[in-house]
Amino acid sequence: MSEPVKHTHAQIKVLNKFRKRLEKEKYINNYASNYYSSMNNRFVVPGVLITGLSSIISFLATSDIMNDTAKQALGISVGVLTAGATIIQSVSNSFGFATRKDSFQASADAYDDLITKLEFEICNPNENFVDFCNDLETQILKIKNDCKFVPPLFIRKRYEEEASKLQSNMDDGLDSILVEPSPPKPINAASAVLNIQYAPNSPATTDC
Repeated sequence: MSEPVKHTHAQIKVLNKFRKRLEKEKYINNYASNYYSSMNNRFVVPGVLITGLSSIISFLATSDIMNDTAKQALGISVGVLTAGATIIQSVSNSFGFATRKDSFQASADAYDDLITKLEFEICNPNENFVDFCNDLETQILKIKNDCKFVPPLFIRKRYEEEASKLQSNMDDGLDSILVEPSPPKPINAASAVLNIQYAPNSPATTDC
């Protein structure tokens, strides 16, 4: 029967550093995926609308209720709209927004899987520490190699600002908990004097 695996306090700190790094990469890649998805929609949605409008106009151009002049105008409009939709689609493909979105989303999902694996190892260790770290390093490098794009710099800057703000809020909360107690107020000697009174039923003493 194999002996149970148990990580030392220093090894747990190393694993927690790995987790923070993975959470950072997951945030950056997920944010980049959402960013490029938004940029891609700015080209895809107008292209879809223009294509749909072209279909409607093309249908009207074949209707008998239109005279020849109107049909010619509608036919020209269909050609212009179709050309515009083609240009928009070409620009979107040249920028590669959809490809970047899918690539960053795949990286974010891969980092999320590693975070789950790392949390299980921290809570219930069952692997050799060195082998686990080496395997984790190999998988991180593989994720970076599979993603051929670099996230925009403003996303990394945004993450650093939010992380700094969160750390500042945590420090402020910790300071409010660990605030030193105020020193005791000095006792006034005059107010400490006790006025001794006789009890109601106690016999009075007399001088002999």
